[in-house]
Order: sequence, then C-alpha cells, then structure tokens
Amino acid sequence: MAGDHEDAVRILRQALRLAPDDLQALSCLGWAQTLLRDCDGAVLTYEHVLVVKPDDVVTRVNLGFICRQKGIYGEAIEHLSRAVRTSADRRAVLYGRYYLGLVYLAREMYNDAGSFFLETVGLDPAMSQAYFQLGRARYQAGRRADAISAWKDGAAAGQSDPCATRCTEAARRVESGQPPVFERFSSAA
Repeated sequence: MAGDHEDAVRILRQALRLAPDDLQALSCLGWAQTLLRDCDGAVLTYEHVLVVKPDDVVTRVNLGFICRQKGIYGEAIEHLSRAVRTSADRRAVLYGRYYLGLVYLAREMYNDAGSFFLETVGLDPAMSQAYFQLGRARYQAGRRADAISAWKDGAAAGQSDPCATRCTEAARRVESGQPPVFERFSSAA
C-alpha cells in the first residue's frame, strides 16, 4: 500500500509542475504525504493551499489531523475549531469534530472528547469508529456502563465494518470483567 502512496506523490508532483496552484492536486498530494507519514511535507503542501485559498476547510481539517498526530494539540484545536465553526461542508464538520474528539482524548479530557464523539455520531450515526472512541472516552472516564452502551451502538451501526467488530469485542471484554484493547485500534481516522 505504501507503494501506491509513493506513486500518487510522484504523479501528483508531475501534475503540479504543469499546474502549480491546482488546489485539488495540492490537497491530494498533502493527503498522500500524510499517509506516507511525511507530515512535514504535508504541512508545507497544505500551507501552499492556504496561501491560494485561506478559507479551505478541508485543508484546515487535514492540518488539524496532522498536528494531532505530531502532538501539537493547541494548533490542532485551532485548525479544527475554525473548520467546524465556519464550514457548510458536512464532511469537513464531521471529521473536524471527530478529530477534535481524538485531540481531547489524547489530552485525557474524556468528557470533552465524549462530547465531540457524540456530535460526530449525531452527524453520521453509521460511523462506528466514532462510537468506538466514544466508548473509549467513557471507559477511561470510569463510566463503564456508558462505554458498553456506546460500543453496542457502534456494533449495531457498523454491522460488518471492522470498527463495529472492535466495538463488539470491547463491549464483550468489559462485560466479562476484562479491560478493552485499545492499542490495536489506531486513533487515526
């Protein structure tokens, strides 16, 4: 899969030699760099997008995602909050809220994280990874019954989705007195 992302970066760079300010190509390049874990390169690419289009909310969401990955939580919150506050783009708002939840989860602010995950599932009731993280925030806040409830909702919402399977497993483990497994489930999108 990394080869696909490397090929995408190569092809997008070729395209950008012909059209250096093509926002769609720049955004795709930034995301391909992100997937290759070239966060510094992705930040530079996204900054170029913001020079051309300062109000690009998808770019703000992606920058928030990268800042969260790098542990720069204040900047992540700034980008993500701006995106969800100013956007009419439903997908940008959805992922902006989800990533805000992940930022607050990483900062161990479990109630705030849970609020963002609740807003996320309110926007997309089938997003089982948001239910998984909602359960995680509740579990880590000491609210085991509420965590189980969130995971069961996630299992029902996603049905055959891998995140729904993780929700089922987490609920089963906690109900049987075992701790849930979070490490296998990356908190990335």
